[in-house]
Amino acid sequence: MELVLINTYKQLSIYEKDWLAILEANQNTNPFLEYEFVYSLWEVLGEQKGVEIYAVKEHNRIIAFFPFQLKQNWFGYTLYFIAQNEGNCMDIIAKERDKDRVIMFVFDVLIKRKKSIVFSLNGLLESGDTLSKLSRYLQARSMKEYSRVDAFQLDYKHVPKDFSNEYYTKIIFSTNTLRAKTYRNILWTKEMVTAKFIRKSN
Repeated sequence: MELVLINTYKQLSIYEKDWLAILEANQNTNPFLEYEFVYSLWEVLGEQKGVEIYAVKEHNRIIAFFPFQLKQNWFGYTLYFIAQNEGNCMDIIAKERDKDRVIMFVFDVLIKRKKSIVFSLNGLLESGDTLSKLSRYLQARSMKEYSRVDAFQLDYKHVPKDFSNEYYTKIIFSTNTLRAKTYRNILWTKEMVTAKFIRKSN
């Protein structure tokens, strides 16, 4: 497998058919995974916001997309889903049969390249299978995770009714460098404080 970095939305347009074909094969009902939504969001964000979409190529065909946004600080790198600040549902775009191996391939490559990195992935649907596949990967790599599940209420137009009562998960994990683990622990603490506040409010 080969990892292809897409770092402009014009470059993303080259892969539109591949993106649409994967979603069609999965019978996708999540509007936030649609190509048009991600492309439009990237246009609005601009190309200075660290959007990095990774495509996975195997036998000269694209089999997956990982729509990330990169931030860098003293602790190293942090990778989010592109829609993190929008509060939307996001996920890996891959056929179910390919998801386990592309997760292993992509995260292994990113960790090798970035060294000190924290992953903070927001908006994974609890009803999906990406969370369990990520957990299996982290167990295999002896990496700890923090996850939190919240109710998800969407007020957007044209959103399927079955999304109105959905639940989403945020999962946070990091490489084992001191800097990455320190920042990971800071994020974990913030999440625990937020969860405690939400429980008190309810």
